[in-house]
Amino acid sequence: MTSLKVDIRKKGDIGIITLDGLLDAHNAILFSEALGGLISEEHTKIVVDFEKLNYLGSSGLEVILSKIQGLRNRGGDIVLARTAPKIYKVFDLLGLTDFLKFFGSLDEAVSSF
Repeated sequence: MTSLKVDIRKKGDIGIITLDGLLDAHNAILFSEALGGLISEEHTKIVVDFEKLNYLGSSGLEVILSKIQGLRNRGGDIVLARTAPKIYKVFDLLGLTDFLKFFGSLDEAVSSF
């Protein structure tokens, strides 16, 4: 079993999820529950901080993609912050870099809203 730590905090009406470790099929449910929890609390603006993420599998991508359109339909979004080159490459290989918004810092991501 792989390890993932999920930290959730709020800055005004923006939800921030920080992921630490490996995000794969074994623990994507932790990320999904964190994201779903923020959405159920009416947070439509969400930043996912990837600074400490070491691995992103397809299950992690699926979590983001399954929630993002609903948020965009409600005037919100999911933006990604501090994505390491090896994680960014996963998004790039799948052609998702034009669909998602990436920011070099957490402050930039929060300010994008």
